[in-house]
Amino acid sequence: MMITTESISAAAEKWFGIKADPGDLEKMRLWLLESCGEGGPDGACETGSEILEKAFLSGKAAAFLTVNETYFFREPVHFSFLWELLPSFGNTTLQICSAAVASGCEAYSIAMMIEAYNKDAGKPIAYHIDAFDINPMVIETAKKGIYSLRTLREDGSVLHHMTEPYLLKSDSALHIDMELAKNISFFVHNLMHELPSKDYDLIFFRNAFIYFTPQNRGKVLSNLSCSLKEGGILIMGVSETAQAGHTDFSAKNKNDVFYFQKT
Repeated sequence: MMITTESISAAAEKWFGIKADPGDLEKMRLWLLESCGEGGPDGACETGSEILEKAFLSGKAAAFLTVNETYFFREPVHFSFLWELLPSFGNTTLQICSAAVASGCEAYSIAMMIEAYNKDAGKPIAYHIDAFDINPMVIETAKKGIYSLRTLREDGSVLHHMTEPYLLKSDSALHIDMELAKNISFFVHNLMHELPSKDYDLIFFRNAFIYFTPQNRGKVLSNLSCSLKEGGILIMGVSETAQAGHTDFSAKNKNDVFYFQKT
């Protein structure tokens, strides 16, 4: 099998469930040709399907084909909604999942908000955040907690004061105070498979659903549903809620914030 953009696209849908961008497919094709040549990455003669399988298993394909746009307090309406929810959680540890987290800004933003809430709360909330992405490279960035200055943008600026205790600014980068990471677990996971952990109270899955093919969206929502508690809440991107329909979820609206609750 020759390696073409069509064969890479088919593999992307099979492995990741996504419809990849044509430009990204071409970049990956050129990289495979350059790095593998006629004999494969190890110099041994390999088929096109074997070369592709290695690229997808190693995480290299995810680096080419997935979108990793992220910044702190993106779509602040969801964080305001989280603030309203926090008093309703009781004595057990609040379990949160940040799915398709890219380089981690969302998970750190959630943690900053809960820490800000706990400073003035009569009874602080214990919490844990599982944060994952299919791309190993961005997960390594999340673990290091070093970001470009562009991750503080106008969208979310109303909540930027919450970053001040935890973001140390240098001339060219922002550094997370790693004390904030003590309640966050970053790991690599593919949303085409069930999540390893169960019983989340909240799942943030924002601005990634649009990249999945229509035939795979139901599977992704089912995998997320399996990891939510009954009555648990799924928060999706503002532009994505109209595309999400699943029998496990009931669409809700509170103060013009749309979300889904597991029925």
